[in-house]
Parts: sequence; C-alpha cells; structure tokens
Amino acid sequence: MGGVIEELADRIWGHPEFHARRSDLGGAWLQRELNLPATLSVSEADLVRCVQAATVLACCEVPERQGAAFGIAASAADLGLTDLPGLAGVLRVVLTRLGNFPALASASGVDAFRRLPTLAAVAEEERRDGNRVDLAGVQVELTDFQRDLWRELTSGSNVSISAPTSAGKSFVLQAYLRGLARTGKLSAACYLVPSRALIAQVTDAIAKWRLGDGLRDFQIVNVPLAAETPLPERAIYVMTQERLQATLGAHPEFAADVIIADEAQGLADGVRGVLLQDVIDRLIVKRPKAQVVFAGPNIRDPGVFATVFGLDDLRHVRTRSPAVLQNLIVVNTRSPLRKLVVERVAPDGRQALGEVEVGRSLPSVKERLIRVAERFGRSKPSIVYANRPSDAELVALGLAEVSPDDASEDPRISELVELVKLSVHERYDLAKCLTQRVGFHYGRIPALVRRGVEAAFADGDIKFLVTTSTLIQGVNFPAANLFVCNPKRGQTAPLAPSEFWNLAGRAGRLGREFQGNVFLIDYDEWDSRPADQGNEIDVQSALANTLSGNMSAVVDCALEANPQRETDAAVDIEAALSRLLNDLGSGRLGTTLDRCGVAQSDRERILAALEVARGRIALPAAVLGKSPTVSPVRQQRLADYLEAELKGGGRRRLEELLPRHPRDPLAYRNLCEVFRVCHEQLMSLPPSRIHLRMAAIAVKWMCGEPLPAIIDENVRRSPDQPIASVIRNTLKDIEEDIRFRYFRLAICYLAVLGHVLAATGNEKYVRTLPALPSYLEVGASDPTMVSFVGLGLSRVVARVLTERAADKDMDEARALAWLQSQDLDAVLGSGLMRADVDRALTNAGAA
Repeated sequence: MGGVIEELADRIWGHPEFHARRSDLGGAWLQRELNLPATLSVSEADLVRCVQAATVLACCEVPERQGAAFGIAASAADLGLTDLPGLAGVLRVVLTRLGNFPALASASGVDAFRRLPTLAAVAEEERRDGNRVDLAGVQVELTDFQRDLWRELTSGSNVSISAPTSAGKSFVLQAYLRGLARTGKLSAACYLVPSRALIAQVTDAIAKWRLGDGLRDFQIVNVPLAAETPLPERAIYVMTQERLQATLGAHPEFAADVIIADEAQGLADGVRGVLLQDVIDRLIVKRPKAQVVFAGPNIRDPGVFATVFGLDDLRHVRTRSPAVLQNLIVVNTRSPLRKLVVERVAPDGRQALGEVEVGRSLPSVKERLIRVAERFGRSKPSIVYANRPSDAELVALGLAEVSPDDASEDPRISELVELVKLSVHERYDLAKCLTQRVGFHYGRIPALVRRGVEAAFADGDIKFLVTTSTLIQGVNFPAANLFVCNPKRGQTAPLAPSEFWNLAGRAGRLGREFQGNVFLIDYDEWDSRPADQGNEIDVQSALANTLSGNMSAVVDCALEANPQRETDAAVDIEAALSRLLNDLGSGRLGTTLDRCGVAQSDRERILAALEVARGRIALPAAVLGKSPTVSPVRQQRLADYLEAELKGGGRRRLEELLPRHPRDPLAYRNLCEVFRVCHEQLMSLPPSRIHLRMAAIAVKWMCGEPLPAIIDENVRRSPDQPIASVIRNTLKDIEEDIRFRYFRLAICYLAVLGHVLAATGNEKYVRTLPALPSYLEVGASDPTMVSFVGLGLSRVVARVLTERAADKDMDEARALAWLQSQDLDAVLGSGLMRADVDRALTNAGAA
C-alpha cells in the first residue's frame, strides 16, 4: 500500500467520529434487517463519508480494517441503493480492492453496475486478471486467499491452510484435484474428513466434475475396501480416519500421491486425533514425496503440522479477512416486562437496537430458541443450534408448532416425508416437522435422510434447520441466520471459542448475501463467553498433548500387566501407548518423541516402561498395527485368552469363537460370544448382558433389515419408553456403537484371531472369517447389497434394489451393469431414491 494511502487509512482509523458513524450505519442496517423501529439513522453526508473511508480501508492489509470496509460498503449500498444508486458501484470497488470477486454475485445491482470511472474500471480489470485461474477449461475469479492457495498447490508444495469458515478452502482443494486428474498426474489421492456427512458432501462435489470431465476410469472410493477387493488403478479416496485405517489394514500396499486432511484441527481430538496422525504418518512413510495438505479454520500456527509430521517444506497460506461478515446480536429474553431486548455487539461495545414484545416468560433454553428464531428468522434460511439430538427434536417440534406454514401438500416435502418414514420410522418426529417447513439434523440420522434434509434446506423448502455439533465438523449448509443459546458439545461441555467461531461462520452465504446474523440469546448468562475471545485455534496433536500432560499415566499404563476397564480417558492414554510401542518396534520412537517435544528425563522413563510392556507382547507388529488405538497389552491378553481356549476347548470351542456370516443360523450365537470376549478381554467390562442386545441389533443390521423393523423390535422390548427416545437411542446404537465402537473391536478381534489360528495350526479357518468390520460399517452382508453400498447408494436404497435383484452375489461391476439395465422409475417409487441412484451412477462414471 502506498505511503499516502497508508497515512490516510491511519488517520481515518484513529478518528473517533469515523467509528461512531460506522457503528450507526451498521446498527441502522440491522434495525431494518430485523424489522425493528428505526431509531438509528445516518445522514446522506455521513453515508458518503463512510463509503469514502471504506474505499481507502479496503486497500489495507489489516483484516480488521478490511472487515470494516466490507461492512460499511455492504450496509451503505443496501440502505441507500434507491436514493444513491451509485453506492452499488462503491461496493463493487471495495470488493474489488479486497480481491473478493465471488461476493459480487451476492447482489444483482452490484454485479451489474457498469458506470465505474475509467481508472476504477481499469484497476478492477487488472485485479481480476491477477485472480483469474483456469479450472478445467473454465475461467474462475478467486479471492486473494484462494488465488494464493491455488499458486502454492499447483507448485507442488506441501501446504497448511488457515482461513475463516466459508473462505472457499474446499472449493480450491477439489479444483486442484480435478486439474491433476484431468492431466493424468494423479493415481491416488486421499481426502480425509471427520464425519460420514462430510464424506457425502465431498463425494458429491467430486462426482460432478468427474462426470463433466468424462473421467470414467477415475473412481471415488468412500467405504473401506476389503482385502479381497483390489485397489483401483486411479481413484480419490474420501474417508474418515477410521475407514482409512480399515483400508490400510486390508491393503498394506496402499499409498497416495496427494494427502488432504480437511478440518485438520481434528488432530487434537483425543483418540480420533491419535488415529488421524497415525494414518497420515503411515501414508507419508509409504510415499515420502506425496503432497500433503492440511486445512482448518483460523489455526493460529499453521506450522504446527510441519512439527507433527516432520515436513521441512510446508508452506503456509492464511487469511483472516472475511468472505462474508457475521453480525453478533445479543437478545436478552429475561426482561420482567416480557420483552426481547436486542443489542448489537459493535467494535466499541453494545449498541441498543430495540425491544420486541413477546408477551410471555421464556424460562427454558428450548422456549427461548423457539421464540427468538420464530421472531427474527422467518424471512430467511435460519439454523438453530441445539446441544443434543433430543434437544434438536424438541426445538424443531416447537418451531413446527408455531409455524404458520402448511407444506403437507408440497410434492417435494411429501416425498421427503415418505422417505423419512421408510428410512427411519413412520412415527419419527422429523416427518411431522417437515410438513411445517422445519427440519432437524444430527450425525445419527441415516445418510439419505440427511441428504434430503440438507437439499431441502438449501433449496428453501425448509425454513428452519435445527442442528447439533455436526455443524462444527465442516458440514456445509450455511444460512442467513444462526441462533444459539448457551451452546455446548453434548450435555455439559461449553463450546470452546474455536468451536463457537467455526459455528458462527455458518451465518452468511458467499454469493448470496454480504452479511450473516448470529443471535446470541441471553449471552450474559452463558457458562462461558466464547464471542469475547479470539477466533484463532491453537492446535496441538492429541499424542503430543497426552505425552506433555499425562506422561505419568502413559508410563503407568505401560507397566500395567492387566489393564482395567476401558474408559474414555483410558482410551486416549492407551492410544498414545499403542502408537509409542509401534514406533519402538519400527525404530521410529526417537522421531516421534522429538516431534512431540518430550524432555530427556521423560524419554528415559517412557523407554524403560515401553521395554517392560514390549516384554509382555508376543504379537507381531503387523497384527498390532491393524488396531493402532487398542492397547497392545489388551491385544496380547486377547491373544493369550484365545490361544488357551483353542488348546483347552478343542474343535467345539474353536467353532464358538469363529464369527459366522450374518446369514448363518449360528450368527447370533457366535456374535454374542465374540462381543462377550471383546468386552472381557479388550474392554475389561464387568459381566453383563449388554453383549446379547448389541449382537441382536448387529445381526439384524448386517443382514440388511430395515431400520424401522429394528426400531419396532426395540419398541417391543421397551414398551414404557417414549417412541421418540427409542428411535433416538436405536440410531445411537447403530451409528455410535455398531458402526464405531464394535467396528473397532471387530477389526482387532479378527486380526488377533487370525494370528492365533495360524499359530495353532488352524490356518484353514482364517479364510473362513467373514468381513465383519465391513458388514458392521455398511449395514449389509449380501454381496449384492454390499456392492450397491460400495457404489455409493444409501443403505435403504441398496436394500430395496437387492430385494428386486435375483442374483444376491453380484460384485460391484455386475451390480453396476444391473443398475444400468433397470427401469429405475418402475423399481423406485421415490424421486429422492432415484436421485440417490443417479448420484451413485455418476460417482461410478456410468451416468
């Protein structure tokens, strides 16, 4: 920035009058936006001075000043567009100087404004040229941040990315993969995400350009590949760390040219963080020259990933400049006069915006969320944050009750309602809410239903969406408004500042509006004040955090010959121990301790303890490595138990310990025993009957039985429990227990059992072991249904098609050919189901 402009910007920023008028302008815009009495006003002269200041501040490099310029121009253009139509041109100039070309599409008046002075028009075109890149033959104008990221990626560098939510990180990453795939420079890429919901979003985005580019030989893999399934020659693997772990266990030769860790702040997330670090480390060891990319929201020190993974050449791309502004609005519901008192969080403190009669007291969080959202969120797409799935359902039911909409005759809503009843249960409250254009969303809901709800919200068929912390995990459905009241992760833990700001970033949609509104309901009564703190995230790997804060616990764990009950805290400690023992065996322990900053005195302690633990472990590293988050001591205990049982119990005991295919008549009996042994040997749980219940659910799930039937069985078993609780608990049983906890246990059990079978002369039985982890993950075991799910179909659609197919033993190639030969409109009565098949065909390159 030139010296004259810099001096002028400093003078503007240092003038109290500027900040006072800027505050009035923002407050006046919000009063109009929220339909409050206009008590704040800005004269035409002050309006002109503010926008003149914005054009100067837009030239600054300081994010705070850039944000002020953006906010002034956006509010001024919106307020004065009729009387001063030239303000649209000012906003265009400000956005151009900020390098935020995608935001021009947020208002047609701005995008279409062409009466710029010659020098301004020339400057804009020069700026556009600098931010214009070729994405698969299409010229796209990026933000400055996106342009810088594109340059680093295309140079082949390892990159760490730190930027606000909705800055366009994922768009550029996927565009980069597209370019590599088009030019034949990519054999395999691994795109790691934290949740199944995000798997679906990334898969769909990649599938669109894959079809458009005709890359039919390029596969998208998003489920674990069993050992008997060959790795495709060219593919993008979109997976969670758990799915990648299973794939690496089945295919030790798997390697990737490009490794992308999206939402990489998950490295700090306990046992899942340890697993994320482990799978990335393994990929880097397999292919040291692979390009590695880490992306996260507002990470304070992007260089942390260089330390964790030993990358000497990691380049940092960061920005704090907002692509969309978020207004923080405090709504106090505690007035004894039964009014909503509304204030704006301005740079210089709280600014009163007005009061709204509410006519009733609002004692509960649920009532406050419902009434405030109903009053201020009706006109634009609005997200309401709820702490738990049960809270989300209750708030959504309340919003549906006060909603004046009746969408029961809307064909698209009716179709979604029928899908909900078929996929979950006819009495699931989501169906009732949808008829009033209200939805709820949490991670346990089946994928096809989640997609349907997300699409309906994006298209405007749903006005309110109540969601839990799935929103923090990168799931992309931004809205104009976000409503929060004392937000927590689950039941007790307040959101960390980093989580709050990640959540707040969902307010405002780039390309649709310039500003989003975050309503902080009774903020002064919250358990914490995350909005008062910075929005940067401090990331430390969970492994390093455990070793720095709990080294004594890790040492004690290593010295413990007979581990006690596996608690959540114990899992984190044991995951760290498992990693260190694996590194000790592979000769990488010193490297790991260096990267974690472990002091020399602690090294001596932990090394001595690890040697004691290693002395107790006879299992080979290849077996232990298949379950990197399960304590090797526990794995050895399981191995010793199985070996003793096989030697003492003979063939009869052997057959009891072998899991059967879910369709086998003995499947339930044997799975009960498998789960009992896992509880006893791997988790040290006291004797109970929980293994019987979980085995019953797991067998039904793996046999492909519909979710409504499983729920009905649980209803019969719990007749005194409300149906909503039974549905919610069954979804938890499947999504958190069957597909996560027992998936993890099954991987470990089969790896250890296979080793013991071979060691005791029973090798022939190894080949009979079913792919239990895959069956638990996908909810199917018939080869045809598994193939349909592997092609990307949701479980509910895969089941319908499997019932139709005569051949229940099709591999993916035959299943794909069968799909292409069918009259799908006749087979599937639902348009949403047909869309699911079309999506799968697109993903498979067969559309």
